[in-house]
Amino acid sequence: MKIAKKISFWLALFSLAVCLFNLSGEDDKNLLLFFTNPLLLALNGYLTKLNASMANEELFMLIVYGIHLGSWLIAGLLLDGMISRLKQR
Repeated sequence: MKIAKKISFWLALFSLAVCLFNLSGEDDKNLLLFFTNPLLLALNGYLTKLNASMANEELFMLIVYGIHLGSWLIAGLLLDGMISRLKQR
């Protein structure tokens, strides 16, 4: 039950839900994927060039999903760490 109290768990779960929604084809323009992650918006120009140079679309989407999940997981871990430090005081 302790894992359900962690912000990193809920942010990672949210990220997985967004990625699965995108993978299902409902988000065909990737709007939800990019608007729910500021890092992907910041890297949009670089990712567009990367997509144009890659021959494999699935590999590109795997990179995008990895960035999405990884950034939300890191943000959650940072928030969990800050909360635990505040509780120790």
